[in-house]
Amino acid sequence: MQRSPKTMRAGAWIAALTLMGLAGAAAAQDLSILERMQAEDKAPPKSFEPTPPPSDPRDFTGVWEVSRFAKTQGDTASTPEPEFTAMGLAEVKRLADSEAGGRVVADAGTQCFPHGMPRLTFSPYPIRFTYMPGKIVMLHEVNHNVRIVHMDRSAPPPGTPLTFLGYTVGHWEGNTLVTVTDHMNDQTRIEANVPRGPKLKVTERWTKAKNILGTTDLAVTVTAEDVDFLAKPWVRRLYFAYRSDVERDIPSEGLVEYSCEENNRNAPGADHIVTAK
Repeated sequence: MQRSPKTMRAGAWIAALTLMGLAGAAAAQDLSILERMQAEDKAPPKSFEPTPPPSDPRDFTGVWEVSRFAKTQGDTASTPEPEFTAMGLAEVKRLADSEAGGRVVADAGTQCFPHGMPRLTFSPYPIRFTYMPGKIVMLHEVNHNVRIVHMDRSAPPPGTPLTFLGYTVGHWEGNTLVTVTDHMNDQTRIEANVPRGPKLKVTERWTKAKNILGTTDLAVTVTAEDVDFLAKPWVRRLYFAYRSDVERDIPSEGLVEYSCEENNRNAPGADHIVTAK
């Protein structure tokens, strides 16, 4: 795991380590983190929202974090696996074969670069929404990534460069914020083992609503389209819980310091291959 255990949000760190099969190592390093994680899992969701979010359905101001109680929404459908084209399958096989041989091909996150889209949205870290004239700003705790949704444009301006997070435009459909991101460089993936090509387009539909527990969620439907790598659009739905408790209890307005570079134990070598340590 490349992030520093001193600066990474405890719950997300353990969750990520568990996905990598390293939860035992995490417990050995810091049992208190596991204990805090377990305590949060047992906390009633209503404790997340000591103060409610803004009443305006178009105002997402505040801190939101992926909910561990998604089934309370009544939406229990699992995310289908992506379907790949021949080109996409070839790249999936290349990455899998390399990893099986102990030579993990580095991606952006491994090198402490921005995660790319839609992987940034999928990351298990809080997001703070804030507003500027003609723009909505999304401050992600993970690696301090910042996204700007250009509400005053319908398309990127001419000459827009390719970047890790691309260029995002947005508009409202009723009370749903629709964002479209493209102009991404070739150094990121859709997910850890879901590769992509230069034609990737990511559409997100964000809607704020009360759930059956009486607390507030920000539901997002993410659609990834890539005609070269995906046989059909890949759709994934997530729920972000409103966390006014986190904003109240953490001095830095709900987002903690995140320093990937401080303790990057999985930094790749000159050949872009990662050797886990």
